Amino acid sequence: MQDLVVGMDAGGTKTRAFAVTRAGEIVGRGAGGGANLLSSPDPQGSIAAALREALGGRVPAAIVLSCAGGERDADRAKGRAILASLVGPDVAVEVTHDAKAALYAGNPAGCGVVLISGTGSIAYGRNDQGAEERCGGWGYLVGDEGSAVWVGQEGLRAASYDHDGRGSPTRITRHLFEDLGVTDFNGVLPLLYGKPHPPPAILASTRAVARAFAEGDAIAVHIVQRGARLLAGMAATVAHRLLLDGGPVYLAGGAFENVRPLEKAVRLELLSALPRAAVEPVREEPAMGAARLAATLAWGTR
Repeated sequence: MQDLVVGMDAGGTKTRAFAVTRAGEIVGRGAGGGANLLSSPDPQGSIAAALREALGGRVPAAIVLSCAGGERDADRAKGRAILASLVGPDVAVEVTHDAKAALYAGNPAGCGVVLISGTGSIAYGRNDQGAEERCGGWGYLVGDEGSAVWVGQEGLRAASYDHDGRGSPTRITRHLFEDLGVTDFNGVLPLLYGKPHPPPAILASTRAVARAFAEGDAIAVHIVQRGARLLAGMAATVAHRLLLDGGPVYLAGGAFENVRPLEKAVRLELLSALPRAAVEPVREEPAMGAARLAATLAWGTR
């Protein structure tokens, strides 16, 4: 039997793969483009590239792919079919949602609450009885509050109001135009509509909000604080349902890295919503959490 498993984390903008031994040693890493099974243009190509690089010609005992939507039957079937087409029928494969992998990256026992703010946002928790709960994660059209895309959309809305003269002036507008190399809001539109998700204008707006926040811009500060409040509310909802008011709560996702004030603001909101909870970052990549789930699939251990 092979002594190697692979954990994969497929996000909207990047895919990561770790090849891990039974002893927990990472012996291969791979990367690919976005592989969201609903919105990415070529999820199979991105998954294949990351998997090929991580394996380096080796054959794993099992692969677990974590991705947004990985709890939906249709997406799980699609993900399993992609994996099976790449490695054949003799390798055990499974698909799970990205929040579960992130929780196992934060805590090898898979207990606690994980709050993710990346391209999208979600809170997910699991207690020591194995009960699970989630909050949010419904996509950018109806939710994803506090995510990088949400922050960018809020920034674009504020900039459009500023540009029209129907809202307060904000430094977000200047930073947005400079980043995109445009002179007015009409120049933003081709970089917003008809582009892959998330489009360049939203990503530029997210950066603009972060820069304007650093300069004390009141609208940028309000956007970040509101996003933090909504994120903390998601985590608190999950914690209350699972009787995990004491945590732990793990923070994960690129928005906490790209919008630096967001993490501090979330911690302050969590202090109010869950005053007894320990809060800490997920210190390992979600792909490592997926690898722990793959080890269970292959050998029944983590």
